[in-house]
Amino acid sequence: MNPVNLALRLTLLDILLRPIGNWFLQPVFLGVAAIGVALPHQIRQLPLWIILSTLTALRVIFNWPMADNHAYLLCYWCLAVVLALLSHDPRACLAFNGRFLIGLAFALATLWKVALSPDYLDVRFFRVTMLTDVRFEGFAQLAGGLTRDQLESLRGFVTQHVDGQFLEALDTPLEPVRFLWLARFMTWWTVLLEGTAAVAFLWPMDRGPSKLRDILLLTFCVTTYAIAPVEGFGWLLIALGVSQCEPTRRKTQLFYLVVFALILFYREVPWTEWLLRLSRTI
Repeated sequence: MNPVNLALRLTLLDILLRPIGNWFLQPVFLGVAAIGVALPHQIRQLPLWIILSTLTALRVIFNWPMADNHAYLLCYWCLAVVLALLSHDPRACLAFNGRFLIGLAFALATLWKVALSPDYLDVRFFRVTMLTDVRFEGFAQLAGGLTRDQLESLRGFVTQHVDGQFLEALDTPLEPVRFLWLARFMTWWTVLLEGTAAVAFLWPMDRGPSKLRDILLLTFCVTTYAIAPVEGFGWLLIALGVSQCEPTRRKTQLFYLVVFALILFYREVPWTEWLLRLSRTI
């Protein structure tokens, strides 16, 4: 399958595997995506992608201004597909837009982390997120060395209402050193990986480091979505990554497919809980 067809197929699978939209948009999303997957000759039909572009735009409008960030990216991507299908060279047009959207997504994410959000580089973000987001519970205990009692104690501390009190006067639970080092590593690993990917994908097209782009994107997806269960975003990035992959690089396309399946594994298999149980029995 050429990169254009593969990217479009993965986009439709993303919508099927991670249903989106409110109660009246979701059935239409699923129906249109199912038609594209079940009928291969429909994969490049312009009406199908015009409908999806309209639906994704309505999804953003109806959830304004609280739509997920990847809701915007999916809307832009569906519009890019429409433009590519209207162009004289769909592969080149889609590859350009795939690269550009990935590069912008990582560039803006890096800008937010290093310049616009003071609670990121000082490690507060991950110190709090790993405690308050239940999806990180297993990982915080497994990699951060927290016991269940420590997790509950720290969570209670960061979620309590403290208006009019000085934090120094409160009974502050002790954070394990391993947990603090994990938060620091995750903070700087994310900044460096996303910042490097932004540069690689936004580099001039004729001199872009294609292998480095793919390695960085695949590394990001393998490491990020093992911990953060935002599979819809991960699958969308995989589809964009495939679109800018050279047709002759079959092994790279295979790696993208493997990572697509791996993200599904992350979603369906509670691997952190299994490892946590195993560590407790050793």
